[in-house]
Parts: sequence; structure tokens; C-alpha cells
Amino acid sequence: MSEGSINDSQPASSTPIIGIIGPPCSGKSTVARHLESLGGVWLNADEIAKSQLDEPDVIAELKSLLGDSIQLPDGSLSRSRLADLVFGEDENSLARLRQLESVLHPRTRKILEARIADAKSDQQPFVILDVPLLLESGYRDTCDEVWCLQVDPARHEELLRSRGWDTDELERRSSRQWSWERKRSASTRVIPNNGTEDDLRQFVESQLDSVLRSE
Repeated sequence: MSEGSINDSQPASSTPIIGIIGPPCSGKSTVARHLESLGGVWLNADEIAKSQLDEPDVIAELKSLLGDSIQLPDGSLSRSRLADLVFGEDENSLARLRQLESVLHPRTRKILEARIADAKSDQQPFVILDVPLLLESGYRDTCDEVWCLQVDPARHEELLRSRGWDTDELERRSSRQWSWERKRSASTRVIPNNGTEDDLRQFVESQLDSVLRSE
């Protein structure tokens, strides 16, 4: 399979929505950041979700689900205590993580939808949709294009080491994701990240030019 376009079955809108996916430590943020520098609106679901943890109604709902210990004396959320409760491999931790997601995900989706609508109303050139587990979470139909990062094993190991991750951490994070083959089949373009950052940026620019010229 050649890199770049896989299929163009979905027509782009006047403000195309480009979803960015790929394995952990594959360069998604680098691509999203560069696309933003080229004039796009970067919607980072992780940052939106984290910002919700400062909202009083979210804190109250999480407190009712996870207990009083997550709230500090000043009324704010103890993020370290929350992390202790939800990030673990045991069933109780996973159950608490699902409870956290049940509170944050609908709010995050609503904010994303509103910001996409604003970008289209403002006739922004394009939107970068950066959502963890984008395909797995049902955001495919929101996107006009999905760009999937591809990293060769040796390069991936290099990127993982720079993040301080080991193979066990990669396997833990990858266990909730679709396989590479399934991601590829659901994507519009493959974005290889096997060279320098300049190589990656140049390829991204060529693909963006292709998208915008099709408008």
C-alpha cells in the first residue's frame, strides 16, 4: 500500500475536519501542532476533559461516584488522588475509570461539537480533531478525513524511549485500541513518521495541500 491517500469516499466540507490517530508515541501531537501553525483550529479532547475537572458540578458528580477523598479542603479536585483511584490494572480501578469517563466524555463531546460548529460558522480553513481513541470512541463520522500515523518498529522504540515508556506500558495503552490494520482501513491517509521532524512536517503540508485543493 502506498503512503498518503487510501480512500476519498467522504466528501470534505467547507471547513474539513481532520482526525489524527495512531499508536502511542507516534507523533500525533507533532502533526496536530504543525497543522495548527498552518492555520487550523486544534481541538484537543484531552485538554478539554482536563479543564472539566475544575468545574464545580463535575467535582460534585465525581465525589458522589468516587468518594469524598477526591475533594480538597478548598473545594477543588485532588488530581493525584483521582489518578490513584482510576489508573490501575485491577477491576476496581478499571470500574472507577469507566465512571470517570462516563462523567467527562459526554461533556467533552458536547464542547467539541460546539467548537466545530463555531469553526464552520467562522469559516475557518480546517479543524484538527485530536481525540484519544478517536475511532474507538465513535468520532469517525465527525471527520471528513482521518490521518493515521505510521511508525516503523525501530523508530517507534526510539520515540517510546524519549517518553520514558517501556514495552509493558505500550502494551497496556495499546490494549484498548483497534489493530493497525483496522485503523488503516478506517483512515483516509497514512502519515509516515520514520525520519526527521522536518520530513514529517513536509509530508503533512503536502497532504494538507491536497485536502484544501479538493475544496
